[in-house]
Amino acid sequence: MESNESKELKTLFIEEELSQHGEWLCDILTEAIETRKLMQTDALHDSIDYKTFHDGENPGLKVSFFSYGRAFEIAGNKKNRHQVDTNRMVWGMKANRNPVKKNTRWYAKNMYGGLNRLISRVMYGLSDAEIARLKGILENRKLNYNG
Repeated sequence: MESNESKELKTLFIEEELSQHGEWLCDILTEAIETRKLMQTDALHDSIDYKTFHDGENPGLKVSFFSYGRAFEIAGNKKNRHQVDTNRMVWGMKANRNPVKKNTRWYAKNMYGGLNRLISRVMYGLSDAEIARLKGILENRKLNYNG
């Protein structure tokens, strides 16, 4: 059975990793939409945020990225929305076109690709030096709480 100190140490480590991952992910998403010039206003840029939370004893991470803002900004950047269909005008037939698919790979690649990064950091990041640092933080918390 795990000691209470060991559980606190692991929980603190996971909380810190989740917070760092949330900050990293928001930076990556912001950089991706800026380089692809998907923003017309700052509404999309300002909607990207994260927060850590607890569900019982389990820490978690929530990344806020307003989907209506994302959809609005991406839809607003479609090029050449009014094309002339010459086949239909001349021959009276529709062109066989597939609907234009939004390029959202930048979102999925960063969001879901970052999960592997987070998993490896949580699995392999708890070194002896990190344990010593976290023990110091827990000791300071106890002293401040009791003092």
